Amino acid sequence: MRLRVFMLLGLTLCWPTVGFGFTADKRDTLRGLKEISVLVEYLPDDVEREGLSREHLQRDIEVRLRQAGLHVLSISEVANLPGAPYLYVAVYPIIGPSINVNTYAVALTLKQLVQLSRNPSTELFATTWEGPIHLSSLSDSRVLDIRSRIFDAVGRFIVDYRDVNSK
Repeated sequence: MRLRVFMLLGLTLCWPTVGFGFTADKRDTLRGLKEISVLVEYLPDDVEREGLSREHLQRDIEVRLRQAGLHVLSISEVANLPGAPYLYVAVYPIIGPSINVNTYAVALTLKQLVQLSRNPSTELFATTWEGPIHLSSLSDSRVLDIRSRIFDAVGRFIVDYRDVNSK
């Protein structure tokens, strides 16, 4: 059992590096992106009880994207655009039978409607860009830490977006 916990922790700690390296090649999927939507997944109850509101988080992310020059639409509006691009924000609790600490993984991904090259009639949503996955553990300022890590990932998205769209 301890081996599983150590393997899980090792994978979790290595994953941000792997995810970040993989993402660098995917920046081209941001080229030409002008309109986007934001979907913040439901937050864990204890995180919301501590004061992190899904609605406020979504609004603050949308403001940052607008400041970066993107036109932010609602999910229903973006559904009519080619690719229907949206930023997906999720906070996942990491729990286990022998883990006594509340730890959360924070993830930000860009999802777009894509077609399979071998069968163009098959369309599905896929992750076309992903920010580094961050971990946040139990602390007095957990909500601030989670919020900060989400905005770090949004900042990375904006940097990548500007890099491929400034030319």
